[in-house]
Amino acid sequence: MHGRHGGLKIRYTFQDSTDFPVQRDFIQDLQDFIRISKEVIPLEKSAIAIKNENRQKLSIFEKQIQEVERFEKDIRDYIESRTVGVNAVEILEVRERTLETSSNVALAKKNEKLAELDRENKLDLMETQQLYTRILSTLGPFYEGSVYGAQNTYYAYIEDRILRGKHVGFIDTMQYEFELLFTQDTRKVKDLQNLSLPVWSKSGILSREKKVKSVDVSDFHITNIEYEGDNLRAVLEDRDPENRFIISSDDKAFLIIHRDYELTGDPELAAALNKDSVDAFIVKLKEFFTESVGSERLRRITIDGKNAIEENKIFDCLKLIASIYGELVTECLQRGYTEGEITIKIEEPGGFRTEKYLEKSEISSELSTIGSEGKELAAILRVAGA
Repeated sequence: MHGRHGGLKIRYTFQDSTDFPVQRDFIQDLQDFIRISKEVIPLEKSAIAIKNENRQKLSIFEKQIQEVERFEKDIRDYIESRTVGVNAVEILEVRERTLETSSNVALAKKNEKLAELDRENKLDLMETQQLYTRILSTLGPFYEGSVYGAQNTYYAYIEDRILRGKHVGFIDTMQYEFELLFTQDTRKVKDLQNLSLPVWSKSGILSREKKVKSVDVSDFHITNIEYEGDNLRAVLEDRDPENRFIISSDDKAFLIIHRDYELTGDPELAAALNKDSVDAFIVKLKEFFTESVGSERLRRITIDGKNAIEENKIFDCLKLIASIYGELVTECLQRGYTEGEITIKIEEPGGFRTEKYLEKSEISSELSTIGSEGKELAAILRVAGA
């Protein structure tokens, strides 16, 4: 993971040693941003070109079909006008057969054109889908951690008896969604740690006296987790869905519900609760989305409520990210000592320090190879004219 080294944090600063607002290797992220822009903008332009060609082909096909229909109508009008008042059976038979032949040939020709158009549409759709898949797979690794300031929510849930998950992030008008695959198909509480929770129990057959009983939930399945910022909600269930616990927590406290009864709101049950054990379990649930995810795949990006891939709005997404990066570029330049150089310092746990830098002119030059879109991104990144 970024910013980690043997369990200790790496410190990122500006060149003047003040902390960098985002504890990541900004130079690496900038280089990655340039690389993905150079890859996905041409892919998006190809998809737009295919759609435009498809529209033009549709227009040509529609015109050809209309010409066939017009020609058939002209033939029908002409033959019918030539046979007005004709009663001879032979002539009328010729008329009907001619009209029938004309209609059949015209229909066959229209169907042929429609079949050709359908083939073209399927080929174009297949091509654009391949481009969309390439765009998403290129953007996936970048979107995992390089979209600064995004709010992220993580979900785990049981679907078809298998634990599945998703990661949803959003910033400004852009939202993106990853599909998460976990390293195991199911998870029990004991996979993270052993845990017991207190509940009320009636003692004796005849006695109605209640007493506190400790329930070992270690064998319960974790069936649902939702995690955003400091807020977490997890559902623990055994074979009886009725016998379930819900643990909710924020940065200040946690709350536990058994069925519909709040344990943490009951002074006696709360006193019997091992708070340290619950706190440790909550920490492990939060770590679940880094420790237990085998792979994540970017499935969808939206901007202004529209599907950014299908509506060809990926360039708009890149512009939004560039605007966030542009502010940091300006601050790097203001806090740096060499004009035209974007510099950060990296301090590793052992005290080892390094500097990384990127020339404004280098970024501008790299992006200009994309064309007008690249120049626009360079302007938003505030490296244009370098």
